[in-house]
Amino acid sequence: MTGTTMTDVQTPAVETEHLWKTFTQEAEEVHAVNDVTLTVAQGEFTALAGPSGSGKTTLLNVIGGLTRPTAGKIRVAGQELSDMSNQQLAELRLDQVGFIFQAYNLLPVLTAMENAEFPMLLQGIDAAERRQRVMELFERTGMNGLEDRRPGKLSGGQQQRVAVVRAVASRPALVLADEPTANLDSAASAALLDVMVELNRDLGVTFVFATHDARVMERSRRLVRMIDGRVDSDEIRAA
Repeated sequence: MTGTTMTDVQTPAVETEHLWKTFTQEAEEVHAVNDVTLTVAQGEFTALAGPSGSGKTTLLNVIGGLTRPTAGKIRVAGQELSDMSNQQLAELRLDQVGFIFQAYNLLPVLTAMENAEFPMLLQGIDAAERRQRVMELFERTGMNGLEDRRPGKLSGGQQQRVAVVRAVASRPALVLADEPTANLDSAASAALLDVMVELNRDLGVTFVFATHDARVMERSRRLVRMIDGRVDSDEIRAA
């Protein structure tokens, strides 16, 4: 990872102030995100937890600029999202936010290496730098030797590791992971979590999860429980 200045360290990865996201269903308003004020510091390993419908995924999508809030303020790496155009949001997502999805979202026609490099290709990073970053992360995540395999020739756990490398290699301010273990068996889930804990510990990667997986909650150093779109509790654990 690149060096971080003191100013960078002091800038939170995420800040929300009285954030709302309201949908209308059958003429009724549903507050999927209900007056959430939350700060995530750089280097945190945080889980947004709660049952289905608690608002955790919607909050994650608003943080990532995939969904616009109904009201409130949100900043990612110090940048205010509220007044950004769609193009500016797309640029922010490319440069500042890495995404890990439940369904992996790898491009089937690309190799593992090409999938992991793709965001950096869009950023204009040269080929040698892209390859060096990915190879270092493949070595760290146990994917070395599988660079030329396409997703269809990889296990679910291996595909998700490629997704993790893709999210981290572009060096974003934070990585948002939406139920990343949901499609994996117990062994693959545990191995994936070990990888992400190591990336957080050794490289300072900021992770924010939306999850109902007890294993993710147990490994997280901060657990934010949500109910009906609200933050119900916010627990900091020992490192």
